[in-house]
Amino acid sequence: MFAFFSIIAVLLLVFANGFFVAAEFALVSVRRGRIETLAKSGSAPARRLLELLDNLNAYLSAAQLGITLASLALGWIGEPAVAHLLEGPLAGRVSETVLHLIAFSVAFSIITTLHIVLGEQAPKLLGLERAEKVALATAWPLQIFYKVFSWPIRALDWASGRTVRLFGLHSSAEHGSIYTAEDLRQIIDASYKSGNLAANERRMINSVFDFADAEVREAMV
Repeated sequence: MFAFFSIIAVLLLVFANGFFVAAEFALVSVRRGRIETLAKSGSAPARRLLELLDNLNAYLSAAQLGITLASLALGWIGEPAVAHLLEGPLAGRVSETVLHLIAFSVAFSIITTLHIVLGEQAPKLLGLERAEKVALATAWPLQIFYKVFSWPIRALDWASGRTVRLFGLHSSAEHGSIYTAEDLRQIIDASYKSGNLAANERRMINSVFDFADAEVREAMV
């Protein structure tokens, strides 16, 4: 029975991690103009989503907190639970030390794979390619999560701001997440595939990245 509930807990934590990842990428990818149009037409989910977009930095922090909590809990609960399941069939066949080593290694590999594939990459692509649907679907749960954890989120934001100031930097409420050129290319491709970006606009934006890459390569020669 313990093993059954442990596996259920692992799956729920992977789902929770994926939820926050998908919500984060959907929030930064969704077209605000489209959401405003839906809100004006009377869509309650769209009006709720606009509230999140008006306070984007706070809700991105909420998503990051959710991802962190789910990931830590997955490591704390998941690896011991899976290792416990593996120790049974191997008991008596190998020494106690080897048994624990094998069980831990296999459990770590399984949990890491689940976390990366189902908890990170797949939700990330879903949030990029189905930004509007995902953002509308996750807005209400994310809003509730933010209200429940508003004080820890604000405290962490404050601590982060004070920390970066030690290095002569300044945090800004205007900043959400920072993405690499590859992340931006994925957002562009997802927007193009979903019909939100024309082919000529996609080529023009990608040409900017290609030009920047070429300048970097020339500077390194």
